[in-house]
Amino acid sequence: MSSNKQRKSRQDAERQQLEREQQRLAAVRRRRTALLSILSAVVGVVVVVGLLAILTRGGDEPDEGTQPPQVQDTSMLEEEAAGEAQGAAVNEAMAAGEVVAEDFTVEPGTAVDSGIKPPRDDRPVACGAKAPANARATRPRFPGGPAQVLEGGVDYVARITTSCGPIVIDLLEKDAPVAVNSFVFLARQGFYDGLEVFRDYGAIAAVEAGSGDNTVGWDAGYQLPDELDLAEREGYPVGTVTTAGLGQPYTAGSGFFIAYGKEFDSGFATNRVQTSFGRVLSGMDVIATMTAMERLGMGGESFAKRLFLEKVVIEER
Repeated sequence: MSSNKQRKSRQDAERQQLEREQQRLAAVRRRRTALLSILSAVVGVVVVVGLLAILTRGGDEPDEGTQPPQVQDTSMLEEEAAGEAQGAAVNEAMAAGEVVAEDFTVEPGTAVDSGIKPPRDDRPVACGAKAPANARATRPRFPGGPAQVLEGGVDYVARITTSCGPIVIDLLEKDAPVAVNSFVFLARQGFYDGLEVFRDYGAIAAVEAGSGDNTVGWDAGYQLPDELDLAEREGYPVGTVTTAGLGQPYTAGSGFFIAYGKEFDSGFATNRVQTSFGRVLSGMDVIATMTAMERLGMGGESFAKRLFLEKVVIEER
């Protein structure tokens, strides 16, 4: 079989696998919608029964000095039902290794204004570059999770233009499809454009970027599952791009690390907690330029000059 036929056969197989996965996700969403409908119906029954009880008592003459019956506030019941439905959806998503959305009733990919801007910063920009026009733009959150954007049989590459030069990353959609889908979705939304490489986490030899307010506390509106098979097989070699979780399952969102030293692998040697979803193809010299810069403060994690992700472009191969 020729190489072209082999490639087409592989792409067809991957496309069919993706279609099956999308059908499975659609079935999961239908089950969650049905659960929400059932719980809403239960709330409705409770409300009707409560109102009937009140109306039934309404015909009786109240004793002197007694207060008339109060209409029961049903908002608490509705909130409890919604909370139970969300909790059930979260448990189901975690059991299936899927994204945990802040609100499963929101359509995936729906942007909500966070109202949060990166703080004003008067530091000069590194490498003689200028701050992007959108450096202080408000970043959206996605409480329903990212939309599904990956296609079967496609190899994804990210080209990142930074203040100090380009970085090209091969995205590992086969090993970490959920994390790559999130990254590709956010990049195509323009979410990363104008954000900073805001931290050099020297203790583990990695730079960090991708936070909507250039801090470690950003909440994207959803959390990613751990996809750790590749990390457990190969560790975290220099040039690995990973999620930037907090060391526990379902704490990763939009942020990411780029490992520039062996300390990243050794630091997580006994506990592979970050999903590997990319490999730097070119641009480690740009990372070296960043990590050689002066720092601020005693901790030494903040750069003396600002480093921007000017543009993140996704290419398909």
